[in-house]
Amino acid sequence: NDLSNIVDFIKEIEKLKSVTRFNRTLDGRFENSAEHSWQSAMASIVLQDYYPEKLNMEKVISMLLIHDLGEIYAGDTFIFDDIGKSDSYDRELDSLKISLDKLPSDQQDSFLELWQEFETGISIEAKYARVLDALVPLLNHLEVAQPHDNPHGLTKSQVIAKKSFIQETSETLWELAQEVIDQSVAMGLYLDE
Repeated sequence: NDLSNIVDFIKEIEKLKSVTRFNRTLDGRFENSAEHSWQSAMASIVLQDYYPEKLNMEKVISMLLIHDLGEIYAGDTFIFDDIGKSDSYDRELDSLKISLDKLPSDQQDSFLELWQEFETGISIEAKYARVLDALVPLLNHLEVAQPHDNPHGLTKSQVIAKKSFIQETSETLWELAQEVIDQSVAMGLYLDE
């Protein structure tokens, strides 16, 4: 019965591939949340040496693969949508519980605990995972956007305000984020006030 439940969960998470995000892919389509989770997990592996603390990478990767599952029914909330962000935690938690309900109870508890740890950033692994979750979209946007592609009229200071928490955990990764933001400004992807 547990195996049957696990198979049902694997079928359930197929839905994450249908959740559209605001970043695009190289072929011009909008990326989905599953692609973002995968890319963030890969980035966490290759960037771990630039994080100042020893990490449990299995935990980091698990968090990055689990953290967007709450978007299956809640959808992705644009980082600059302050109104949507105000209740996104509750909406995603409700959504996550629907999906996790398909797993055996011990796995439900484990996944929920990792999701909440990521959301609250209470461990060094969660802090690192949150850095990657914030850094990867910056890299993605710089790589795939056409010059002057700024449909929301975002400014450099708005982007820095959302990403500045990176500095609290890794000076090196914050320097990288600032370089990427500056390159994006030079391409016209953000306005420089």
